[in-house]
Amino acid sequence: MDIIIRVNNQSVGRDKLARLVQYTSRLVWHQLETRNANKYSVDRVKSLENTLSTFRKVLRLGRCIDIFYTALNTINIDDPILKITLTASKIAHALYLYADHVVWLSKSGFLKSDSDGWSQTANRFWLLSIIANLARDFYEILHILELKKSMFLNPSQLIKGSVRNFDLNSSLNHFYTIIKCHKDIFIDTAKNSCDLFIPLTALGYTKLSPSAVGVLGAFSSLAAIITLVKPITKLVPS
Repeated sequence: MDIIIRVNNQSVGRDKLARLVQYTSRLVWHQLETRNANKYSVDRVKSLENTLSTFRKVLRLGRCIDIFYTALNTINIDDPILKITLTASKIAHALYLYADHVVWLSKSGFLKSDSDGWSQTANRFWLLSIIANLARDFYEILHILELKKSMFLNPSQLIKGSVRNFDLNSSLNHFYTIIKCHKDIFIDTAKNSCDLFIPLTALGYTKLSPSAVGVLGAFSSLAAIITLVKPITKLVPS
């Protein structure tokens, strides 16, 4: 209960909790549909998902300005790869939120615009942001593997026949140790990998079912909540 209160006390935490329930609702209503459940029950769960989606749009109103401003800080990062990926991610995320604001204002009747078109635009920017985040994650992983390469066999060792001296259990233990020491990177990679397929499906590039999207969204939400509960697992700079 203390954890829930701690997360709920933050606006970002409320957003992630709402996101978790939102995507879980998508999983539930699709499973009910596939089992030919009562239409009233399905509609109630769908209504919950839509309500939470609207709640999150209101909660994030104006955040595009905050995120765009933080992009000015990432420009000063010394590492060129981190500078490019983080800045690109921030700008794309800010534009995604801006387009998402327009979608909400259009659907609420405040603006007269093509909400479907803006929704597609929002998903494209979200996809770009996730791709930039994944590029950063892979860069961090490659950097770790480069530092730990002595723990694993490389191709030249295999050619020379060192495979006979290869200890699988030892390497797996080393790999587990790496993950344990770098939880921040692997949690961030898992979160972004799950998120990747949500805009891809919305844009029609992949054909995942609502259940699959619900599971991926719920997992990525849980990963984000973990970083809020345990800040040490949050990848920095971010």
